[in-house]
Amino acid sequence: MTPQATISIFLLTLASFMMLRPFAKSVGLVDLPGGRKSHSQATPMVGGLGIYLGLLAIYIMSPVLVVNYQSLLLLSGLILAFGIIDDAVGLTAASRLVAHGCIALAMAWFAGITLESFGNILFIGPVFLGVFAIPLTIFATLGVINAVNMSDGLDGLSGGLVVIALTALSLCAMMAGSGAVLNFSVVIIIQLLAFLLLNFRSMWNKSPLLFLGDSGSTLLGFLLAWLLIESTQGSNPVVAPVYALWFFALPLMDTVSLLIRRPLSGRSPFSPGLDHFHHRLLQTGFSKKKTVLVMYGLAAVIAVIGVVAHLLGVSEGVMFWGFISLFVVFLAATKKHSLLAETEIERS
Repeated sequence: MTPQATISIFLLTLASFMMLRPFAKSVGLVDLPGGRKSHSQATPMVGGLGIYLGLLAIYIMSPVLVVNYQSLLLLSGLILAFGIIDDAVGLTAASRLVAHGCIALAMAWFAGITLESFGNILFIGPVFLGVFAIPLTIFATLGVINAVNMSDGLDGLSGGLVVIALTALSLCAMMAGSGAVLNFSVVIIIQLLAFLLLNFRSMWNKSPLLFLGDSGSTLLGFLLAWLLIESTQGSNPVVAPVYALWFFALPLMDTVSLLIRRPLSGRSPFSPGLDHFHHRLLQTGFSKKKTVLVMYGLAAVIAVIGVVAHLLGVSEGVMFWGFISLFVVFLAATKKHSLLAETEIERS
């Protein structure tokens, strides 16, 4: 991608955000302050809509950058539309799961983006999924969508974590000569950098100028799930499936840990709470900005390990069990804060 294209995408996305801000306020698509929220003014939730409109504009003006992704643009538009309704009126967790599951089914059934193999994670050859391919594709897609959505609790957190995952994937796509995956991933990265410029608090931004909202976080989750599945499957994958775990490790581990811990404490796994990993860092005394930077650092280190292991040709089985070991360490490291988190939830 040329420097001119990079600058154009950045400015186009930035312009899209700025034009949508007054629109969001006029239709009530804003996040109001109050409760546990840290912002002090009504903030537009148009990050996802701005990214999507930017993608459509790029598709019209320079289709080569998003070639072969027409189906993704269509289905991600449905994800976004449902998310906007959720942001506006609020929907139940069950309705969100059903809607996202149907779109994930369309992704697998009609677009052919299907998780067909886990790769050689058991040292006995590729583990093919057969009749379980589509159900597990839906499950994996829902997992990534919810992992991004659940990490959307601090300014810049979810967007930055997706940037790290896509950067790792882009490096591997570049080395594999996969131009389509590389171009599309880089487009999303550039758009997210434009979003983070307006979402981060800074010397000139005392308060975020816009949020992703559920519409934006679910859109990013779906885009990431599509790219990870596409890049790890087929006869000539960019990387082995196990590396998708390493590229997006921290949000996935946090989400799975909540799916385990919350039912054990008698709570719905999809209920709101203060037991996310970023909440636990805040409870130990980190500021919001330091918490985001710490999570960026951890996510980047794990993703770099994945990229380096891919370059060195480390066994898929070794990387899989290495990830399982990392998850066990994560569970043990965060366990001591579970009681504190549950106490705070009961008080809130």
